[in-house]
Amino acid sequence: MNANQSIGGAAGRSWGWMLVYGILLIVVGFFAMFHPLVTGLAMGTILGVSFLFGGIGSLIAAFKDGAWQNKLVDVLFGLLALLAAFICIANPFSGAVSIVWAIGVMFLISGGYELVAGFRTDNEKVWLILLGIVDLLLGFWATFIMPGDAALVALAALVGMVFVFRGGLLVALSTRLRGLSKA
Repeated sequence: MNANQSIGGAAGRSWGWMLVYGILLIVVGFFAMFHPLVTGLAMGTILGVSFLFGGIGSLIAAFKDGAWQNKLVDVLFGLLALLAAFICIANPFSGAVSIVWAIGVMFLISGGYELVAGFRTDNEKVWLILLGIVDLLLGFWATFIMPGDAALVALAALVGMVFVFRGGLLVALSTRLRGLSKA
């Protein structure tokens, strides 16, 4: 048995789960796009919980080994993260609206990485380049163009489109893995 056969065998056993996950992402993506209030509530809550864990982790890290400068930064970051967590959990919609810009920046960065990966790889080159372009366009829109009063709708559209596109990528990959398992 050569390496390609063992990879194909392992891939062949998991392609179905990848297909189901891809379809689930597509369904959730469309739900997110058409229900901006639910998406905003969920994103604001997730952001608040993330800040909460980050703040607690930073405060714990502050009292581990390290120089006093590291402790000061960890304590300050921890307290700021806990304040942000309180704001986001108390009013998830304000947290959701405030993260649209941050999401736009994240899409710009991830789109750049996906483009670089797409040009460097031989596998799924077109999908990675297309994903990079989509992320860059969405990131540019969210960071520089989108009006402030449409932030929840924009957030729902951003999250939904990324889920749908990533789900489509997983569906395409799963069919390719299925083909590998038969080879």
